[in-house]
Amino acid sequence: MENNTENRFLIVYRNKNNVVKTYEIGRPDLNESFGNRAQNRGNTGFRAYCFGRKAFRSFRHEGIVALTKV
Repeated sequence: MENNTENRFLIVYRNKNNVVKTYEIGRPDLNESFGNRAQNRGNTGFRAYCFGRKAFRSFRHEGIVALTKV
């Protein structure tokens, strides 16, 4: 993962417990999208590198409040 600001985004995200947090992530990669078989949905979210946690995290589309390029 490149560490420059050209590939950084801020995401405001509401989790399943209705808690809203902001994360700084790398460029969302749609090749890293995932589905949910139980809901019969082929694309429910994506994975992106989280700079705060220094690891990849999953973000569901329905939880995204805002996504902004840094």
